[in-house]
Amino acid sequence: MTQHLDRPVTPMIDASVDADVTTPAGGTPGVQNPGWPPPTAGYAAPAGTVPGAVGPVAPEPPLNTLSWLSVVSAFVVSPVAIVLGAISRRQIARTGERGRGLATTGIALGIVFTLMGIVSTILVLSMVTTVTYTSGPAPAPAPVPAASSPAPAATAPGTAGTTGTGSSSGQADLLSAYLDLIGANQTLTQNFEAHDQISELKADLAEYRAAVQTFRDTVVAADLPAEQRAEVDARLIPAVDKVLADLDAMGKATTQSSMQAAASAFDTDNPAMAEVASTVISG
Repeated sequence: MTQHLDRPVTPMIDASVDADVTTPAGGTPGVQNPGWPPPTAGYAAPAGTVPGAVGPVAPEPPLNTLSWLSVVSAFVVSPVAIVLGAISRRQIARTGERGRGLATTGIALGIVFTLMGIVSTILVLSMVTTVTYTSGPAPAPAPVPAASSPAPAATAPGTAGTTGTGSSSGQADLLSAYLDLIGANQTLTQNFEAHDQISELKADLAEYRAAVQTFRDTVVAADLPAEQRAEVDARLIPAVDKVLADLDAMGKATTQSSMQAAASAFDTDNPAMAEVASTVISG
């Protein structure tokens, strides 16, 4: 019995202990959690990616320049804002740039301010006409012998229907024609966004050309004061003629390069015509 107790006792080894359990020199086993820390040897993030991101970040498209210019010009020359906004929407539809909301805002502001200007102009003209008619009868002119009456002066080319003195009806015709031109430009923009066939686009251009020609005919025939008539003949009619020439060039274009050249000229001349028309009509 004594000999049995004196024999060295072999420590029992528990085979169920995980192989990852280690016994440091201090005597307390240390356990390392399996799978932590994660393996990093040989791993590298793909090029062009941010750690933790799902994939490469796409660059944001640029902002269309004409979109914010249309908003700014609405407070300066409101009709120009309408034209710039319409052109901006067409460019955005073609290039995918940002700014469609700004272009729409510029068009809306331009229409509102243009209508306000037209209404105020009509009210002022109405007040001036009323004051003129109620200020008393004009003195009767001295009788002139029939033999000394001068022959009527010949009407200069491009000023048919003008008397040099102007009338409220002539100014109203000018304003109405300008509004029709703005509406035709809006229709052209909408058609360009909806149509993609060459035949459809040329039909849209022909329709807008007819509207521009009608505007020119009305401007030529309007009874305007001498100073305004001089401005119309010197600035507005040449600007309208440039747009008509651009539309004719696009309608007759047979190659892609000639169409692009004519379209580029139209994108410059059409807003310029609207700006000149707004300046001349507002006086």
